[in-house]
Amino acid sequence: MGCSATGQEKLQEALQTKGATYLKKDYQKIQELLLKYKEKLDLRNPNNYDKKENYMLQEQIKSGKSNLNYIYNGKKLKAYDEYFKVAFDKSPLVPYRNDFLIMGLHKLIVQTYNANEGHKISTIGYDVKHFNKLYYYLYALRWKIRTAQDTSGNYLFLTWQNNWQVELQKRLKETPSPTWQTLQELEYIKNNKESIFGPSNFNFEILITQMIEHVKNSAKVIGDEPVDLSIDALVSIVLFL
Repeated sequence: MGCSATGQEKLQEALQTKGATYLKKDYQKIQELLLKYKEKLDLRNPNNYDKKENYMLQEQIKSGKSNLNYIYNGKKLKAYDEYFKVAFDKSPLVPYRNDFLIMGLHKLIVQTYNANEGHKISTIGYDVKHFNKLYYYLYALRWKIRTAQDTSGNYLFLTWQNNWQVELQKRLKETPSPTWQTLQELEYIKNNKESIFGPSNFNFEILITQMIEHVKNSAKVIGDEPVDLSIDALVSIVLFL
């Protein structure tokens, strides 16, 4: 015998309630990962964040609220894409670039998980399109953060680069064809602080990859798993950022 209409409704309601619990756990994990990412980004780029406002930004992430808005060039920024545009502005003069990047991510995550409304007891009301968007943005950001440079050819964010690689990049502007001696004279190589054969730092990309997996899991709970991006799709999102 099949389930009665009432039985089916109760089963669906139970699944939706359980799904909402999974979404909450994914969101909490993403919060933790974002805070870790900010901490590492600030350590690696100590001049790119506002130390006076650091506590407020951390509390904003922990609270799940997105009512904190920064002002840039006389304009109050509200939407996540406005923050991304400032974070990836090619001008070397952009202040506190880390904060704009993190705030943009935070606002997009809060919007996706409806975190401003508090915990929901059902998956009803969540939009899978928002989860797909967050998934693809994180995918593109993982690459853009790694590669974006300002008009002077300097990386906007230092993440994977070893210190000797940053120093070499600056020297290449004066000496386009480095020799082995050039490498040996780099401060971090000469003082045995780093090795040319040492691995790059992939911790930043690992953190974003973990965020991506939680978002993907959330989308699956609602019923639509995001598909991997094609190169063309990735490029289009990167260009938009």
